[in-house]
Amino acid sequence: MLLTKLTWQLYRRFCSLPIADLGSFGGQHPVRQRSILAARLLDQVHYFGTREDALPEWREAARIRQPEELWRIWPSLPVITKDILNSRFEPVSMARRFKLHGRVNATGGSTGEPTRFFLDSHMLRASRGGQLYSRLKMGWTPGMATVIVWGADRDIGKKSPPAQHFARKLYNDRVVPGFAFDDGSVAQVLSIIRAEGPVAIYGFSSLLELLAERVLRLGLQPPPGVVAAAWNGGEMLYDSQVELFRRAFGVPILNRYGGRELSTMAFQDTAGGSLHILRPWLFLEVLDHAGKPSAPGEMGRLIWTSTVSRGTPFLRYEIGDLGTYADGDHDESGIRAIHTLHGRSSGCLRLSDGRAMSCLYWNHLFKDYAEIKGFQVRIQTDGALRVLLTGRPFGQERDRHLRASLQHMLKETPIRFEWTSEIPKTAQGKLVQVVHE
Repeated sequence: MLLTKLTWQLYRRFCSLPIADLGSFGGQHPVRQRSILAARLLDQVHYFGTREDALPEWREAARIRQPEELWRIWPSLPVITKDILNSRFEPVSMARRFKLHGRVNATGGSTGEPTRFFLDSHMLRASRGGQLYSRLKMGWTPGMATVIVWGADRDIGKKSPPAQHFARKLYNDRVVPGFAFDDGSVAQVLSIIRAEGPVAIYGFSSLLELLAERVLRLGLQPPPGVVAAAWNGGEMLYDSQVELFRRAFGVPILNRYGGRELSTMAFQDTAGGSLHILRPWLFLEVLDHAGKPSAPGEMGRLIWTSTVSRGTPFLRYEIGDLGTYADGDHDESGIRAIHTLHGRSSGCLRLSDGRAMSCLYWNHLFKDYAEIKGFQVRIQTDGALRVLLTGRPFGQERDRHLRASLQHMLKETPIRFEWTSEIPKTAQGKLVQVVHE
């Protein structure tokens, strides 16, 4: 642990993760906060509005020279949807055209429609900085081991990149593969806790719930204080999960809200509290279906703007989640915190051999197949899987590659792929990625 702390101090000194403005921004007067945000937003508009792939509205807005003037026209700028990103801002050609450094990534969200985007090098640094800042605020300290119950690359037959291995050692992260979860996984978590405590625990909400259930059922609750902090990621967090985990480990699960596009967006520092937005790196609007600002307490669409990204233009980006804000968390500088969230809730799939498989596995797997534009996994009554795919059917070699990756996870579970022109929606018109037939 001492070596980890020393390595961490050297890393912070020489790599200078950019988190200072996250800590200082909240202490500024709202008028000053408004001014800082306006300047950062205008800087983004000037950059993206003068790029060759700019939308016409951005080109017009880029004529503005005074930051405060931007607020007047800001609501008239278009809301960027996933469809717009997919059709207009193709990440590979974007990186080549504008000589961007970084990496292509993708997300499937809760709908099973992969969206590809480009994260530039500065955005990647900010992503690490936001993760660090929120960890510190939620109770983690440098050197403290973090047990991560999460889907690992090896779960889909891949090796993690060397940089990821280095980051895990630096943060003292201990990954317990979570796409398939059983009593062996529980034993692995408890072994790390006994050897490393105090620790932090982080993972998909549904997997932390499974972990707590099995610990309580087996009567293996660790002593008070051995688990110092816990937080979720990737899914919705429910009060019942928070309390179940508290009973098992002595601490509640805090809510850390993020996504592949923007990394950490908001987090709780107390159980049941509002989620603090990572301002000034992010600017949040909550809009109704007509595109008008929602009132405090009124559920609306979460529209995010990154003041950091220089790859994919996340300007008034509709991420696909809903939420509310409280009256006390809003002033002239905008919305400071999210009061309630309504987003992704994937849950788990029970496999025939007794393992529990996170449904987010499919997003993690299919994001590496650019041919797939949409998917839906249909679980049949006999336990077999029927996977509907839209996009560009691939050949035998890609098909074999996909099946080999699935074999690593599904073992003997029968699976059939069907390419189709359209994924069926629910009666409410929503796309759902996993369906029980």
